Amino acid sequence: MEIRERVEPLGDLWLWVAEAGETDAPPVLLLHGLYDRWETWLPVVPGLAAKTRVIAFDLRGHGRSSQPAGGYTLRDYADDAARLLAAMRLNKSVVAIGFSLGALVALVLAAEWPMVVRALVLEDPPLAPPSEGTRLWLEALLAAKRAGVEAAYELARELDPDGTPEDWQRSALWLCSTADGPILALLDEGRQPEPLDLLPRIVQPTLILQADPLLGGVLDDDTVQRALRLLPNARLERFPGSGHAIHHEQPEGFLEVVLAFSEEVTGRAAVDDPAAGSGAGG
Repeated sequence: MEIRERVEPLGDLWLWVAEAGETDAPPVLLLHGLYDRWETWLPVVPGLAAKTRVIAFDLRGHGRSSQPAGGYTLRDYADDAARLLAAMRLNKSVVAIGFSLGALVALVLAAEWPMVVRALVLEDPPLAPPSEGTRLWLEALLAAKRAGVEAAYELARELDPDGTPEDWQRSALWLCSTADGPILALLDEGRQPEPLDLLPRIVQPTLILQADPLLGGVLDDDTVQRALRLLPNARLERFPGSGHAIHHEQPEGFLEVVLAFSEEVTGRAAVDDPAAGSGAGG
């Protein structure tokens, strides 16, 4: 499998983009979580690329993309994604697959730019308003990042005691390479807009993947039931025994349900894809 990486200039910033799969296959857009990079998806990229055109990128402030001083609301991230898709001149709308923070970005993208998103996969999305525990976690991330790689490594060990030294090292390096802005925005500005307020606007088919709340999953049962009531066209797949990052902990199960969903929605929408003929950027 070939992964094609490049810098995509978007005027005021650039994004580090990776692609895999055939260019004429149905496109999927992968949106990573806080202080991740596109490489977080590597456990599932080969399986996705066998049947889709995989498009992934480092969110602004993350990895090798630009790190502007500000502009880290959900709308800023979603606007970057929309501009990237417009620059790529796709003739098909995408299945947007978002993990954690990336799931919230996917929601905004689908609500604000509905013509570019055919369907949504939301992997353990943090839909409920942030708790005090979330704030303490964000403060710990920011303090460790500013203290350096050794402190970030120790925090990674504390947060993931069952991980490996390689996992902790990667987490530490990725955290320290992330700008302060993404964390500060979540601490100081909120998420803007609130995800639950967006759900009634989502008309696209939506697949929610729920990790195990007892093992670090952030989507609790009450919130997921509220989300299903608010989303007009959604279904739920639970992953008992999986922590927050389902695509890492249960990649085979992730691929099975996501590819089945993708094939269903791309097959159903092939005749009247809203983006066909107009360019995915609208």
